[in-house]
Amino acid sequence: MKILRLSVLFALLIVFANARSIEEIQESGYITIAVYKDFPPYSFTENNEIKGIDVELGKLLAKSLKVEAKWQLTGSDESLADDLRINIWKGNLIHKNYADVMFRVPYDYDYLRLRDKQTGELETDMVSIKGPYHSEKWVIATHKEKIPKITTLGIFAYHTIGVELDTLADNHLTGFARGLINKNVKHYFHFKDAIKDFKEGKLDAIAGLKSQLEYLLDFNNNKDKFYMTTKIPQAKSHWDIATAVHTSYRPLSYHIDGLISENYENGNIKKIFEKFGVNYLPPIARTQQ
Repeated sequence: MKILRLSVLFALLIVFANARSIEEIQESGYITIAVYKDFPPYSFTENNEIKGIDVELGKLLAKSLKVEAKWQLTGSDESLADDLRINIWKGNLIHKNYADVMFRVPYDYDYLRLRDKQTGELETDMVSIKGPYHSEKWVIATHKEKIPKITTLGIFAYHTIGVELDTLADNHLTGFARGLINKNVKHYFHFKDAIKDFKEGKLDAIAGLKSQLEYLLDFNNNKDKFYMTTKIPQAKSHWDIATAVHTSYRPLSYHIDGLISENYENGNIKKIFEKFGVNYLPPIARTQQ
């Protein structure tokens, strides 16, 4: 038992050694920021330069600490808990890379209290999630000439709709009315392929994140061609997005929360979203304060 306790303590010391305080970050001269790779308009590479909404916000964070921003481009694992473990509190299993902060983490009351089914522990126990900076939605875009308006998903018994595989939108569409519209739901491994087929008229509609559809369809300049819903009918599809840091260094999360609050109040965050053609939705958590 004593050996077991010592091994657990040693493992915790390794984890805590990975996390860094504000002072350690400033002494090193850089902050490592995890963002999702190839995920426009939030983070993507163009002409060998990393760009996006989360990248702009990360640069604001680095500037506030007077350090350089270093980017950790991460893929999406099987669950958000896996993403947080790999990027924030444990590191990559092979390279042991970790980040000081991760952007685009759901700030959701239910998720913050979600427990692991096997251990019973909070999935967010090792991270501090703060600084909500916008709201996200699942929506549907259509070709106006084919579908000028949507009041029910039943319309897709007669029209095709594309969706990325294994997303919440996919689960809802395929589960609607006991599979009523399944034959017309077209699945894609990569969302960009769905966008391509939609633009070419091979799909009547496409379901996805509001911000991604606005950016990838240049929606604000194509409202004469495309219609977009405010949500997916019969589905809960509205939540806040925030940042995560290791729970042992909460002062960093408080600093980020203050920085986000300041730039939310002065309109800078809205301007960043508009720069990428996205109509900004304020975080629910901030509008209810």
